[in-house]
Amino acid sequence: MKKLMLQQLCLLGTLFFAGCTHVSPYEKEVLASQNMLSNPMPEQAAFASHVYQIREGTSGAENGFQGGCGCK
Repeated sequence: MKKLMLQQLCLLGTLFFAGCTHVSPYEKEVLASQNMLSNPMPEQAAFASHVYQIREGTSGAENGFQGGCGCK
């Protein structure tokens, strides 16, 4: 029982500390690029959301405030 518990603890520790690393200044430029964003094209996403809200006639479901006719 103790051996299994120790193995699980070691596995958990390995998984937890595997993501910790030092990032050099020259590597930060690569990590801060547009490709690393969760939404790399926010303008396009905002336009698509606007079109969806107008088409469906929803208001407020996605932080919007337009009516179904497109008026504000």
